[in-house]
Amino acid sequence: MTDNRITRREFVQRTAVAGAGLIGAGLLGTSPEAAAQQAPVSRVSVIRSESVMANGSSTDGQKVLEMLDVAVRHVFNTDSAEQAWAQVAAADDVVAIKVNCICALLATSVVVVQAVTTRLTDLGIPANNIIVFDRTSGELRKAGFPVQTEGDGVRIYGTDGDYDDPINHRSFHHRLTKILTQKASVLINMPVLKNHGGTGITLAMKNHYGTIDNPGPYHGNNCDPHIADINDIPAIKNKTRLIVADATRGCWDGGPGPGAGTIWAYKGIIVSTDSVACDTIGTGIIDAKRQEKGRPPLGGGPGKLPKHINTAAGYGLGTNDLANISLLQQTLA
Repeated sequence: MTDNRITRREFVQRTAVAGAGLIGAGLLGTSPEAAAQQAPVSRVSVIRSESVMANGSSTDGQKVLEMLDVAVRHVFNTDSAEQAWAQVAAADDVVAIKVNCICALLATSVVVVQAVTTRLTDLGIPANNIIVFDRTSGELRKAGFPVQTEGDGVRIYGTDGDYDDPINHRSFHHRLTKILTQKASVLINMPVLKNHGGTGITLAMKNHYGTIDNPGPYHGNNCDPHIADINDIPAIKNKTRLIVADATRGCWDGGPGPGAGTIWAYKGIIVSTDSVACDTIGTGIIDAKRQEKGRPPLGGGPGKLPKHINTAAGYGLGTNDLANISLLQQTLA
């Protein structure tokens, strides 16, 4: 595990500059020779576009598709978006998409989800083999998702209490949604860019508190090691093929249920196959905005990451080491 104890200035420079929203790809403090010897173990894309929310509110679906294709080409290290998407799922897969709708004011965008489902159906996956889910159908409706369980289209519904048998894994002793354990062969994680008053950040890894039946007992000690333990459950770890974090809007304070005053239009997406790296980069983006607003960093001190990110890295679930993240930051027209 890498503790990432760098200065806050270095961390912000390496991750996100709040005003421009750009992410520095340089390995600060590392010689070119050393950098050349450190093969990146994870790939993350942060793609932004001013025109994705040209009027400040509604999202342009065609622009999201363009952003996604740029992002996955880097993540899967290919010049072909089609080849990249083909590494996510196959035509005979059942794909579960875990969204985040606990706060209707700042939920996963319907338009961003539609862009992902479009690319999945382009692969030949039948639309009714795609399940968009969260904890409850009611939360999905409040976030603008048209709940539907039948027909030829994408299925959209909540777990609604339908959980599998209890499992015991590390500190976790509860149940997972049957959507994941019994129905899906592939999982795509689609969280929202938000800070969290307890954990520091709620992004890819904490999104799975909406996959389990009873998250209440897992909030002690800033949710550490519980977030990492949940993400280490085989049904989550082994089925996750892609993280597409909705960063068209995010909150820099007051999360996970912020007021309108702490929500800002970042106009981006964060894409990776590594949830630890995704959360590391997301932390930098929010920290940069918090620095602009005069708020302390999410990890509790300069250059520190929230505890659960370091724990997850220690488990081998991904990397929190910026030197081992191949980061693409790009702003489209």
